[in-house]
Amino acid sequence: MDKTTNRWIPAAAVSTAAVLACAGAVWGDHVSRAGAVGVALPKTSDPAVLTACANLVRALPADLEGAHRRGAAGTDAHVKQRAVAWGSPATTLRCGVKEPAAITVGGPDYTPDHNRYANMGDAAFLNWFIDEHEHSVTYTTTDRAVYVEVTVPFDSLAQKQSASNALIDLAPAIVKTVPNKDGEFVDDPAE
Repeated sequence: MDKTTNRWIPAAAVSTAAVLACAGAVWGDHVSRAGAVGVALPKTSDPAVLTACANLVRALPADLEGAHRRGAAGTDAHVKQRAVAWGSPATTLRCGVKEPAAITVGGPDYTPDHNRYANMGDAAFLNWFIDEHEHSVTYTTTDRAVYVEVTVPFDSLAQKQSASNALIDLAPAIVKTVPNKDGEFVDDPAE
């Protein structure tokens, strides 16, 4: 009996409320693990960058190396059209990033002797600049009119060695949606 109104509350209503509360808790846990990933992006209002990035994000796969696609959140008004993540810890793709300082010829961080590059792809080939960190590796395209960056986390040497596998899956979408520096939608020929 509800003491405030002196009415009976059916047991089915109490059971339904309990089930909904449990379902809400489970859903909240799922969202916290599979929800949007915070992504910082450099500001841009360039229509060519925004269009290329939006086209790329639409073309990206739902799964990447067995991890499900997640959304992106951030302060940039176009974050959902410029970034995406997969899995947890998240592999992230950011589109429309700045040229890496280490490859900017004449810049203070330019280090041509220490830079690492790779031409990777399966059906499509892209040139990537490789920047290794303690627990992740960041790959940035070097041959596209709009820079695309992919950061892959790792916990072990085996994961570090297989981090580039994501690039093979992402290359076709990048080649199809982001033009090269000559404005063409083609890949670089394998050497």
